[in-house]
Parts: sequence; structure tokens; C-alpha cells
Amino acid sequence: MSWRDEWPSMPDGKPYDGKHLWQLVQAGKSPFDSIWDVQLLIREIEENLNSRVTDIPSINKGSNNYGFSLQTSDGRDLVARLARGDVNMPDFDGFPVDVQAAEARFESAVYELLRTKPAIRSSHLRYSRAPVQHPGPRLTVPLDLSGRRLFVFEKSEGENNVWTDLGPSNKLLLLDQLASMRVALFHYDPPQDFTAKYLLERLFQFMPSSLSMPVAPTREFWMHVLEYKIKATIQNEGDMIGWESDEETVGPLALAAKQSLLRAIPYLLPLDTPKPSLYRLVLEHGDFGIHNTTIMKQAGGEPLVTSLFDWETACIWPALLSDPLVAAGPVDLVVDEDGGPSVTRLPSDPAPADLETYATWAKHYINRLYNEAPDYETAIRAGKDFRYLWFALRDWRGANSEEFFGALGAWAEKRMQELGGS
Repeated sequence: MSWRDEWPSMPDGKPYDGKHLWQLVQAGKSPFDSIWDVQLLIREIEENLNSRVTDIPSINKGSNNYGFSLQTSDGRDLVARLARGDVNMPDFDGFPVDVQAAEARFESAVYELLRTKPAIRSSHLRYSRAPVQHPGPRLTVPLDLSGRRLFVFEKSEGENNVWTDLGPSNKLLLLDQLASMRVALFHYDPPQDFTAKYLLERLFQFMPSSLSMPVAPTREFWMHVLEYKIKATIQNEGDMIGWESDEETVGPLALAAKQSLLRAIPYLLPLDTPKPSLYRLVLEHGDFGIHNTTIMKQAGGEPLVTSLFDWETACIWPALLSDPLVAAGPVDLVVDEDGGPSVTRLPSDPAPADLETYATWAKHYINRLYNEAPDYETAIRAGKDFRYLWFALRDWRGANSEEFFGALGAWAEKRMQELGGS
């Protein structure tokens, strides 16, 4: 079974270094010839951007996509992102085409939406399309690229993953910029038609197939979402729970937890505030960090973020669920359950001095965030219980359902007692 291409090797057996692809293609020696046709990619980009590709300085691979640097005859530098998995390849077992197509459409809509919001610094999308699955059996390697999603962007000045090259003061300057971008995104109000169209499909698994209330920035709506979310995750006793591969069914502890969680909903979601609303809908990036930015160095060596990209995991939540997490070098800077600065994704066996440095970064970033947006701090602290439950459901990976939901149900019972419930 397969869901993505393997990185090619050169005739001498060494892995391809990602350089001189244009010259290799022109000489009929593309390292990708046995997998897919680079000429087809060039032709599609040229036809849709009305410009001729003149060079491909580099190509690299991520977990899911190839990344290309492209130069064109009209002097523009572009970046193309092509999926490493083709939904028409034999034995393809990646995300189904309908899931991929929905993600591609949503991500394209996000780039278009943020085009006029310079403070968020989203990349400028020039062309995109969703993958298409051909009818019939998938027996041979596809001759076209229609089964791979494709995005083409204007290249932003700068580089990716420059954290280790920055000195201590410039790291803090970069965190200031990231905090300001995060605040701009938090304060951005996405259009009502956008939230109504995409909110449900962007909820993490496991999600209800539909809602019986229209999308609204209210406590009542999010009580409704949470109720349906819990019921979609824990159905009836004996029903499947989690992922099919886990082969687990709803047991007595999970079933009891379901009832506890449903009863706890009115206690866990705080009453709304007049303005700004705790339940105002916000657009979340979903993978915010320097790995998804381009950063240039200014004349004095100071960093400047020029773009934020990879919105494929973005979603729509209420303000009190907004997640300020930022991936900064070796760690993630986050807030703890009380809204204070914290650090996760620590390296193994960090030195005490490193832990102190990480804590300094977290304090600097979160303080900057709260100073620029006091309403962000208010929302995070007010949503303490809702956030705990929501993120626990999001981060559950489907296994040990009885143990996981038994503990979550006990937590809900305890919080109801503490909050004056029965």
C-alpha cells in the first residue's frame, strides 16, 4: 500500500540533491521520470499563469508535498507545492480524494480571504486546483498530474527555518512579530458566509455529519456543537469508537463518560461577555510557527517575517478556543491550563540552562501577545474548562478509549461539583 512517492536516486545510487532540475529535464534525465512527468507540471503552470518557466533552481520534499522554486520569463519568482501522493496511483491509501479536494478548496479560499490583510502576512496564491480521481481500477502509474493537488504562490523574500541562525535578541524580535501576526489573525472577523460554509467540515475528527442550528457566534451554538461532537465521538454501546484500525467499541466507561460530559456542557462553557464576545468566530492557522514562514534578514541583521503559509490545517473556532501555540525552533510556546506561558515538545534530556531559555521565550511571546490583545488573555482564561475538554478530544488518537474517556468523565463530574452542579 502507498500514499506518497519515494524520493528518487541518481544513476550513481545517491539520493537526488534537489538541484539543477530544469537542466536535467531539458536533457531528458529527470530523476522523477519513473514517478511523474515534470514537463506536465511546467506546462500546467505556464498555461494558467500566462508566463514561461525558465528555471527550477531547487526542489525539496516535505511529509506530504514537493516544494519547487521556479523562475519565469516575466521576472517573477514562484513557489509551487505539489502533492507527493497521487489519488490515481496503484494501491493508493492516503486521504480519500473527497477529503483532499475539500481541503484544497478551503485552503484556496483562505488565501483569497487574507489577500487584503497585510498584518497577517499570508502568502499570495496565484493558482491552485484540487485532485481529481479517475473512474475505473488504478493499475498503472498515472500519466498525468490531475490526481495531485497543486498550489502556486508568489515567492516571498527570505528563507524558512532560520531560528538557529539568530542571536538571542533577534529571536525575541522574531517572537514579537509572530505575536503581532497572531493578534492580527485573532482580531480578524471572517465573513459570515465563509464561516457558515466551512466551519463544520473543518472540525477535527470525530465530527457530526450535520448540525441542526445555523452557525452563529454564540454560546448556545457552541453548546450545540459540543453536544453533537461528544455524541459523534461516543455513540451507542457496542458501536465503533475511534479509528477503524483500533478495533475498539464503546464500553461502559466511555458510555458513562458520555452522559457526564453532556450534563457538564452548561457548566464548562462560560457566559458570554458583551464586547468583545468570547464566542466571536476566529480563523485558526492550525500549524502556526516559524517552519511555516519565510523570514528575511534586514540591513542590521534583524529578522523580518515576509509570509505565513500552509493553511491546510486551518479551522474556525470561537475566540475562547483560539490556540496561541507557536512552534519556535526546538519547542512549542503555549499557554498552560490557567492561561500562563508554558513550553511543550521539549527535546529529550534538555539542559537546565536550555529549559530556562525556553521559559524566557514563552514568557516573552505570551506577554507580548497579551499586551497587544488583552481580550485574547480574557478569552483564554474564561475558556479554561471548555479548552481543556475540546483539546483533550482533539488530541485523543483513538486508542485506550475506556481509560481515556473514563478519566475525562471523572474530570467532568469533578468540575460540575466544583462549579455548583449536581
